[in-house]
Amino acid sequence: MKIRGFDVLLARYPRSLQPLDQPEALGGAGGLSGAQLWRYRCEAGLLVLRAWPRPGPGRAQLERIHHWLSMAVDLGFIPAPLPDRAGRTLQEHDGRFWELAPWLPGSAEPSGPPPSARLRAAFAAMAAFHQRLAGEGREGVSPGLGKRYDAVRYLLEGGLETLEQAIRRAGGRDQADRRSAALRWLGLARRVAPRLADPLRLAASRTVPLQPCLRDARPDHFLFEDDQVRGLVDFGAMDVDCVAGDLARLLGDWRAGNPAARAEALAAYEAVRPLHAGESALIAVFEAAADLLIGEHWIRWHYVEDRRFDDPQAVSQGIARSLARLGPLSFRVCS
Repeated sequence: MKIRGFDVLLARYPRSLQPLDQPEALGGAGGLSGAQLWRYRCEAGLLVLRAWPRPGPGRAQLERIHHWLSMAVDLGFIPAPLPDRAGRTLQEHDGRFWELAPWLPGSAEPSGPPPSARLRAAFAAMAAFHQRLAGEGREGVSPGLGKRYDAVRYLLEGGLETLEQAIRRAGGRDQADRRSAALRWLGLARRVAPRLADPLRLAASRTVPLQPCLRDARPDHFLFEDDQVRGLVDFGAMDVDCVAGDLARLLGDWRAGNPAARAEALAAYEAVRPLHAGESALIAVFEAAADLLIGEHWIRWHYVEDRRFDDPQAVSQGIARSLARLGPLSFRVCS
């Protein structure tokens, strides 16, 4: 993708942030937000320019996220957006919002669980980030659990039939193994969703501590060098919710049926930021909802919305991940 008026956009920034060579187009860099990224060298080091998608997060949401990141930048692994000559960290150009931030080193551990030292480092880093933003908190019900309850209720009120019709309409135009996996997910979902609705409804009505959270704490977003977290990236989903959602997301992707790894991860988190009893109680509910809804998202995106992804295997891998997490038990009891 070519940036129209690239020079005009970057001219708003100080000379030390101007490119020394041609920016490298990274596409979406494997992310799912729809943003486009370019990386380049400047006097200040490596930077990344992000163009948010249209439609995408609005100005108020992005400015709020930038404020939260600025509060945590001294942790050393948060790439807070850089200000232009007028002190603005958010740009509007060519009908889109843009931001410029440091490019952080390191690589992710997408499969899990990672080595013990990295597992502890990731959860300690997340705890430090949560702790830094705790002053922005309040009491309330979890918006994330409310949305998950609505999603499960929709499945039970006709959504599963809508998905099945879309899968069957795809017929021979779709990969046979992906279509078969999607139909297997439907079979499991019909058993799981009715058992998940009531625990979700009850959990979504509980008053718990809320604060700014990642709301997309995927393994891909934690960058390591040796056994240290050097970067935490991709904050487009940030908003106020219960920290249990962040913990459940990372535990769910990394737990791999290993109770010892799970206990170690939570101990590393609580060594930095002890959990409130209400927060702890919601982790399993968030995880159970994800076990079901990961598959729903990928099936809907592919078969209903016809979305395209940088990785051609992303849809198949997403459905497979949900199948593995529903697993032989189909549903973990939540109370």
